[in-house]
Amino acid sequence: MSSSHRPRRRPAVTAAAALGLLIAAAGIARPTAASAATQDNPPAVPTNLRTSPVTSCDGATIVGDGDIYLYAKVSDPDGGTLGVDFVLSRHDSQSGEAIAEARVSAASGTNGVYLIRRDKLESAAGGSITEFDWKVRAADSDHTSDWSTTCHFSFDPTHPGTPVITEPGASTVGQPLSIAVSAPGNGTVPTGYRYQLNGGAPVNVSADASGNATVTVTPTGSTNVLSVTSVSAGGNYGETATIHIISAPPSTNQADGDLTGDDIPDLLTVGAQNGLPSGLWLAPGTGDGGVSASPSNIGVNGNGYSPPSYFDDSVVITGRFTQGPEQDVLVYFPAGTYVGHGMIIKGNGDGSPLNPVSGNSFNIQGGSLQDIYGDNPVQLANAGNISGRSTGFPDLVGISGDSANGYALNLYASGFVAGLFFPVALNATTPDGTADWNDWTVATTQLPTPGGGSSTAMFLWNKSTGELDLWENLAADPETGDLTYTAYPVATGWHTGAALSLRAADANGDGVPDLWAVSEGGTVTTDLFTDLSSTAPATVTRITGTLTTP
Repeated sequence: MSSSHRPRRRPAVTAAAALGLLIAAAGIARPTAASAATQDNPPAVPTNLRTSPVTSCDGATIVGDGDIYLYAKVSDPDGGTLGVDFVLSRHDSQSGEAIAEARVSAASGTNGVYLIRRDKLESAAGGSITEFDWKVRAADSDHTSDWSTTCHFSFDPTHPGTPVITEPGASTVGQPLSIAVSAPGNGTVPTGYRYQLNGGAPVNVSADASGNATVTVTPTGSTNVLSVTSVSAGGNYGETATIHIISAPPSTNQADGDLTGDDIPDLLTVGAQNGLPSGLWLAPGTGDGGVSASPSNIGVNGNGYSPPSYFDDSVVITGRFTQGPEQDVLVYFPAGTYVGHGMIIKGNGDGSPLNPVSGNSFNIQGGSLQDIYGDNPVQLANAGNISGRSTGFPDLVGISGDSANGYALNLYASGFVAGLFFPVALNATTPDGTADWNDWTVATTQLPTPGGGSSTAMFLWNKSTGELDLWENLAADPETGDLTYTAYPVATGWHTGAALSLRAADANGDGVPDLWAVSEGGTVTTDLFTDLSSTAPATVTRITGTLTTP
């Protein structure tokens, strides 16, 4: 066969060429060199190294005796899941030998997390404050990043011993007392102390390089318990020392409404209402208008023979009803089993439970406060010396009456014996110009006057309309029944229709009367008034809180 008749050979097709033909036939774009490169990038060096508890990377932070978490943010241009290598070593190690190391997994763009247990840190620290270094790197299946910045922190495994509390000198209820505290005789020197008086809120104080510090407390009762706990540099609590402080009662008269001896008015309210258990609940004032959210039941002893439920249905007011320097408590029953009766219980001056035993209490005989129509008061409040008789015992002011004879505002002028009062009807109309005294609630407080005396201020609230007025500088003539005062229209629409228990006080010490209102659920509303005017409402600042009983 001649060459002109030979069949032509097809050129050979390589596997790569065949793949290219298939890709072209399928309409798939051929990968470029640039796009291929993006499929195999190394991870970035980890960033944002941090710990929990929080430390600074430069090593200036000391953490306490507990676990610690290490965090580092990792990322890879290719995404996916990365291996994250953590290494922890002692800072003073010459070889940099790891005392803890691990590889954890984390998705690109998230944090790798490594937990170092307390026992491992304690073992490496050997009983003293020790500095540690740590660093991180990231890896994918083909590449490993460079190591991150090395961070540092110090770990404190120490727990100081029992501090030494210097026995204090003489102290007085309500007066600040400074007490020296020093370091234990051996072991770790504390860098500070945490102390509590009578189980109150803990307070922290720093110590000097020798472990010496001064704590300042204000005794709240005749017997006080001070506990002091030593604290190490890393915040580890050590041992606790406790002493008892015996304090004398105040030598001067306590401020009006102050039952705890700190010269700040306190909130006293009756239980079995507003969500509070039976008793007399005392919430110490804070001096800025607020009160403690944790009241104590100073009526836990009842009347000495009955349980705290004895006080159910009563109203309570405070004042120097026994002529002592302490604020006493007057209990009166406008309704219920003991209607028309009352008693005065001598105050302790320190906020502790009342002890109505013989010699500490005085009865108000049933019927002794009745008006000329035989009506017992439905309300009572402390009126100071508005009668001008200066018996040394406070007068009272209150409301009595009935639907047939009407209602009136009365003076109950004090006698020269605790618990003795003489009712006198006053020639006074309500702020709306009528005699509808049964629609009004009154609450009083005593304001200091130059020369050491006091004047009586009285709030008047109409529940149905919300009108709230203030009468200051009350003065009553027990012979004629005339009443004089300075009137201020404090507010309109004030808690209209609400069920409230009111207590008046100069709650923030600015010389202007304020109001505490206790409502359902133990809610306490403090209204602080300023800018009193005879023609316009006052300016009000409101504080709210909730009483939580044990």
